[in-house]
Amino acid sequence: MRIGLFVKENKLSNEYVNGVIDKIKSHNHVFDNENPQYVLSLGGDGTFLQAVHKYLDILDQVIFICVNKGNLGYFSDFLDEDLDDVLSNLDNYVVNRYRLLSASANGETIYAVNEIRIENPFHTLKSEVFINNEYLESFRGNGLVVSTALGSTAYNKSLGGAIVDLSLEIMQMSEIAPINNCMFESLKSSLVLPDSAVIKFKGDFANVVIGYDYLVKKDYKSNEIEFRLSDKKVALLNKKDHSNTRKLNKSFIERR
Repeated sequence: MRIGLFVKENKLSNEYVNGVIDKIKSHNHVFDNENPQYVLSLGGDGTFLQAVHKYLDILDQVIFICVNKGNLGYFSDFLDEDLDDVLSNLDNYVVNRYRLLSASANGETIYAVNEIRIENPFHTLKSEVFINNEYLESFRGNGLVVSTALGSTAYNKSLGGAIVDLSLEIMQMSEIAPINNCMFESLKSSLVLPDSAVIKFKGDFANVVIGYDYLVKKDYKSNEIEFRLSDKKVALLNKKDHSNTRKLNKSFIERR
């Protein structure tokens, strides 16, 4: 197999990284960062997100193996001590695929694993919200977030949104600090929508910032942005006994 390696710069020693490369070769794989079939993501969740965006153009041919070298490691099923077994028995593991979120405007499309958010750091964000071209609300507040099921435990969770089972292909819209008074009233709750839904925001977006995963887009020129689940999928290698319930308990409930 062709196996690549992704690490954050200056986060892991050269000695460690070179040792992993030697280990890849010792298991009769080819080390290939340009056209890999598997990518070892060594780090935390942020490292994995960066790895996905690096290989976005060939995402359909890549399977990510997340080895936790960070803190939470929500996407990771593996530790250093698992590497030898993984590299020698790739077929003994399962591959789970998750659809990315997309946002389109002015002929440009961006993609995210977790969420795409639109915020105005200077003034109140004003946006009309449409679901499948049907008017929902006039939002006033700090911003709006659209997340995937995979991203429901990220920023969405901190906003009080629902944690969604990963077997469900959905989008979820959550509000950031909505203004509610006698002049403006919004949903004040997260909204979960099916995979066929299209969410559209329309408004004065002259000073907005669009954040997607760890990336930021400024100087947004359009007054409209459209969200939908993409046909692009990210593939993760997991243990056969991988359990989302156990992962939630370990990540958010169990004391360390």
